[in-house]
Amino acid sequence: MSFIRKGLFVIILFLISLNLFSEDFFKVKEKIVKESWKKISFLYLSPKLSIKNLGYSNNIYLMGKDSEPDWTADLGLQVVLSSIFLNRFIFQIDEFPYYSFYAKLKDERSFNNIFGFNIYSYVGFFNLKYQFEKKYVKQRPTKEFGRRVRQNLINHTLSLDFGTHDNFFLNFYIKQNEIKYINELYLDEYDLSDLLNHKEYWGGISLNKIIFSRTILCLNLDYFEQNFDYSKERNRIGKQVSIGIKFPEISSIRGSFQYGLRIYEPSNPLFENFTKPFGSGDISISLFRKLKINFNYIIDNIFSYWQMNSAYNQKSIGTGIEYYLSRKLKLGYKYKTNKLSFTDLYEGIEIREDNFNTNSIYIGIKVFKKMGIGIEYSRYRGDSTEPGFKRSYDFIGGYITHEF
Repeated sequence: MSFIRKGLFVIILFLISLNLFSEDFFKVKEKIVKESWKKISFLYLSPKLSIKNLGYSNNIYLMGKDSEPDWTADLGLQVVLSSIFLNRFIFQIDEFPYYSFYAKLKDERSFNNIFGFNIYSYVGFFNLKYQFEKKYVKQRPTKEFGRRVRQNLINHTLSLDFGTHDNFFLNFYIKQNEIKYINELYLDEYDLSDLLNHKEYWGGISLNKIIFSRTILCLNLDYFEQNFDYSKERNRIGKQVSIGIKFPEISSIRGSFQYGLRIYEPSNPLFENFTKPFGSGDISISLFRKLKINFNYIIDNIFSYWQMNSAYNQKSIGTGIEYYLSRKLKLGYKYKTNKLSFTDLYEGIEIREDNFNTNSIYIGIKVFKKMGIGIEYSRYRGDSTEPGFKRSYDFIGGYITHEF
């Protein structure tokens, strides 16, 4: 970390002496000036009220054997402060505290906070971004979890672009992620800190080409390491190659997707090397101003808390449709299916499979600019080949959105 800080300090001193142009820096600046709620002296303020999970669930733990109903709400206020310095630097602070309320189960109540700090700058065709993020949250970190657990997450990312963002540019990045769980037994049986606490180191290069209407075609090459604090036998390195497309925010097709192959090389000689596909995507298509269709997916390989020698392949696919009855009223439906295939890392064979799906219907009402409120009903059902891991819940409640 000290090396990154020293390097960043040297780069900043060098940038101050230059006066060159970079399109990407000015796009970030333009967005801040345009979308900020208020300017106070040299600060641009952007607050957002957050209300999630406001309603009633008949099973807050999801797991069938621990069914507990309750009224819940996640209430918070996100504040983004931005400052433009010497027309050369952009500094951003993103503070998001929120409180998870449970009416009956007081032990589930929790204070959470997400803090972020970003620096943007440029030198000619070079664009620099440093991002720091710290999360203190009680959540379900992956689809394997039913109960929420406390996590401490710290991420550092340093990214450098070279080229013109209206034609062709390269991106280089390095990243460090630290994932820690509070030392408590999950389901009175699994020591999450012993099994899952680890650091990840990532580095890579991306080749980006504008193909049409500011749509970007990407070719990505990455290298990563996962080093566990206590379960050293889980340490592994990997390489991956992927292709992706990023659509512009102003078009009728928005979002991005990525798909590729990842090679895992465990440090434990008893674990087999293996290659798996991976990817993620979230695409939204607007038709005739009244109809919006969404498609999303996740393909990944993740270490499990279930057994020391197990990891699972996740395949998640979701679809959704929204219909605008008027400019201020919309109806929507969402469906998502998930499949978790657990593998024995010694023999490379499947030892368990979980399948679950979620159906949701909702209605939304626009109250201010892009801000809307609504009510939603969700039905979640899941099954497993391993006894004791069946899941279900029904939820009805309200929400607030800033992208109506």
